Amino acid sequence: MDGDMGGGMMSATINGLVFDATRVDTTVQFDSVEDWLLTNTSPLDHPMHLHVWPMQIIEQSGQPVDTIMWQDVVNIPARSSMRVRIACDDFSGRIEYHCHILDHEDSGMMGSITAN
Repeated sequence: MDGDMGGGMMSATINGLVFDATRVDTTVQFDSVEDWLLTNTSPLDHPMHLHVWPMQIIEQSGQPVDTIMWQDVVNIPARSSMRVRIACDDFSGRIEYHCHILDHEDSGMMGSITAN
């Protein structure tokens, strides 16, 4: 996740890309379990939300977490990383993931995922 201020406007991206509704950014196998490393290179926190499937934080800045629980939104602190576990079940098709800060989402910090 990146976010930078240029000319007073926020440019927010995921993997260097601004959201494009015609693009699929990630494809997963339906009924699988995935671990994702989420890295925030920006100076701002980004609470990330994945539609349909909750996430479990399993590692924060390279260290295992003490308590693992299902979460609808996970906050990725500025200039840090976390590993989340996602059970890609109960839904096949296309969904979105995005920053839960409305200005960041509106500026393009979204992506699409398809489960086949």
